[in-house]
Amino acid sequence: MRKFISILLIITLLPLVSAIEVIEETTKTYSIPMVDGKDITIERSNYDPLPAEPGKYVDIWITVQNYGNSEIKNAYLKLNPEYPFYLTGKDTGVEYIKSLQPGGLKILEYRLLVDDQALGSDYPLELKFCQDEFCENSVKTVKSSITVNTGGKPILEIGIDDYDLFTPGALGKLIITAVNKGKIGIQFLTIEVLDTEDYNVISVPRKYLGELETDDFERETYQIYINPDISDSKEVPIKLKIEYSDSNYKNYNSAEEVTFNVFTESDAKRIGLMEKSSSSFYILLLLLLSFFGYRKLRRRKRRNVA
Repeated sequence: MRKFISILLIITLLPLVSAIEVIEETTKTYSIPMVDGKDITIERSNYDPLPAEPGKYVDIWITVQNYGNSEIKNAYLKLNPEYPFYLTGKDTGVEYIKSLQPGGLKILEYRLLVDDQALGSDYPLELKFCQDEFCENSVKTVKSSITVNTGGKPILEIGIDDYDLFTPGALGKLIITAVNKGKIGIQFLTIEVLDTEDYNVISVPRKYLGELETDDFERETYQIYINPDISDSKEVPIKLKIEYSDSNYKNYNSAEEVTFNVFTESDAKRIGLMEKSSSSFYILLLLLLSFFGYRKLRRRKRRNVA
C-alpha cells in the first residue's frame, strides 16, 4: 500500500518539477544584468549620404562599446528619430544586443527617410541604451545630429521686376529681383550690373542683397543710360555678375543675363507707349485762343463806345 501511495505521489509531482525547470530556464535566458551607464559608450560612427538629402534615405551606423568588467547580455539600443527623419515599414528603431563582452564593441545600422520638405540644417538624433525592448528602463541616453541639405546648388532666380520706358539716349531706372526657389538658404548675395555697348550703369553697379531664406526675395534698383546711337527697337541683354554662398558656406559665382526692351521714339508712339505730338491739336488750340481773344477784344471796344 505504501509503495502504491509513493508511486502516486511521484506521478503527481513530476509535472510540477518539469514546470519549475522551464520557468528557471526562461528566467535565465531573458535575465538582464544591471548595467552602469558609465560603462557604455554610444557614438554615431558615420552616415551616408553625407550630408543627408530631402526625400531620400540616409543610412546611419552606431557604435556601442562595453567599457565595464562584466559581459552585457540581452540589451537593446533604441533610436528615437524626430522631424525630418522617419522610420520606414515595421522598423521600431530598436536593435537587439545579445552579448557584449568587456572591451567589446558592436556596430548597428539604421535606415531613415528624410522628409522631402526638410530645409538645410543640423537636426537632433536621440539614442537610448535600454534593458528592455520597450525602453521602459533606459540606462543611458545620447544625443547626436545629422546634417541635411539639398545636396546641390541653391535655386536662385534672377529677373527684372520693372523698368522705365527706355529710348535711345534716355536715362531711367531698372529693378532687378532675386528669388530663392530652393530648399536651402542663400546668404551674402551680391549682384553687379556690367556695362555693355548698349547701356552704361550710372548708379552704383555692385549692390549687396544679403540673405534669402526659402521662398524669399529681394529687389535692387539700378539707373542706366541707353546708348543714343541705337537705331532700331530691340531687346537689350543686361549682363550680371552674381556671388553668394549657401547655408553650408559653399561659395557660388555665376554670370547671368536678363533682357529688357528699348524702343525708338517712333515705335514707342506707334504702340502707345509715348504720347503722339499732333499738329492739328496745336492748330485747334491756336484757333480757340484766337476766338476767345477776339471776343474779349470786342467787349472792351463796346465798353469804350458806351
